[in-house]
Amino acid sequence: MKVKTLIATAVFLLTSAAANAGTIVYGTGSGNPWSNLTNDAAMNSAFGESNWLKSYGFSTTLFNDADFVFLDGSDGNADAFSSFLAGNLSFVQNYVANGGHLFLNAAPNVGGSFDMGFGVRLNYGNYAADTVYVTGAGVAAGLTADGLATTYHGNSFSHASVSGAISDLINDGKGNTVFGAMQYGKGFVAFGGQTTTNFHSPSPDGAALLVNQLQYVAGPQSNDVPEPASLALIGMGLLAAAAARRKSAGK
Repeated sequence: MKVKTLIATAVFLLTSAAANAGTIVYGTGSGNPWSNLTNDAAMNSAFGESNWLKSYGFSTTLFNDADFVFLDGSDGNADAFSSFLAGNLSFVQNYVANGGHLFLNAAPNVGGSFDMGFGVRLNYGNYAADTVYVTGAGVAAGLTADGLATTYHGNSFSHASVSGAISDLINDGKGNTVFGAMQYGKGFVAFGGQTTTNFHSPSPDGAALLVNQLQYVAGPQSNDVPEPASLALIGMGLLAAAAARRKSAGK
């Protein structure tokens, strides 16, 4: 294969990956949790402004053509969120099983504990964590990339814990997970009980932590399409192989 053909192939792979990229979605209830836009700011930092869609109200239409969906049912949105999940658990689980990436978070101010699907339960009631810790697994997952703190405080950092067969990535130091994740079929799903980052300190680490969480869940754990950097390496490998064949042929 000629070098020009190899280069063209690498370019085609890169452009095809971009063309096939799905939608990134953030959905919440009828109003922003705690009447602030810190989730929106985190989405902008994680994916770039105008590279994601926002929706008020929980609906299965949010999942159409989406590669990554972040649903936050915190504050007064918890009842609507739990009702949506209860009525659509099979749909949501099938979305992830077929390769979707999903982050379900709720720090309720109303209602009670509820089933989040995937064998995971959100535990509300009198639970609240003012201090949380990024675990060793969370550090390995990149949640503290760029030197972020591993201990965080808030009033409260979380209003609920999550339990099930999930990796414990952030916890309260008392055996309660406030952010965890799992592989599910071809996809990846994370669960949290976190409040919005205006309650989290130290700053700006608290805001940056959510950005890293979003990027981690949306990342390529179950993505069959290579990342652009990986595609570039493929192209370089193809070129190196071609050069080696030319050198061998010239002997």
